[in-house]
Amino acid sequence: YKKQKELINYEYLNTNNTNKNNENYNNFYKPKIYLITLNELVFHNVLLEIAKELNLILCSQVSLYNIVETKKGLDKSNETKYFNKISRKSIDFVLVDKKDCRIRLCIELDDNTHKKYNRIERDNFINKLFQDLNINLLRIPSRFHYNKEELKKLIENNILKNYYEYN
Repeated sequence: YKKQKELINYEYLNTNNTNKNNENYNNFYKPKIYLITLNELVFHNVLLEIAKELNLILCSQVSLYNIVETKKGLDKSNETKYFNKISRKSIDFVLVDKKDCRIRLCIELDDNTHKKYNRIERDNFINKLFQDLNINLLRIPSRFHYNKEELKKLIENNILKNYYEYN
């Protein structure tokens, strides 16, 4: 019975999620092939090993609004203004605690794109935001190869340095 119910719900979602105005999204979107860049993948693979050793979960391309949120009680104008500042940004990698998903460390992999003016502005905003909110942010220069033990030690030192609490 449970399987039938799941199947019915799945079929319901597939048949009832049609575009009612017959708009063709092919005119506006195309599928992405890769979730992360090749540079990020090389780093990700080393980071994944470290995360397992440290009993952490590795998340990639985490939306900034999943890491910070606007404070309750802001007027609508400020709420919108400050949400918009974070809504279209993401952090390359986030390490979270396996037992409760508490954010332990955010990591930005800085490749050549971070030398562009708009990226410098974005990075300055992220740096200041994380500093003001006392959130751990580690910036790692992009490389062809990463020393796993050096990176692990750097991560351990930054996690212990400032394990923040939410109010």
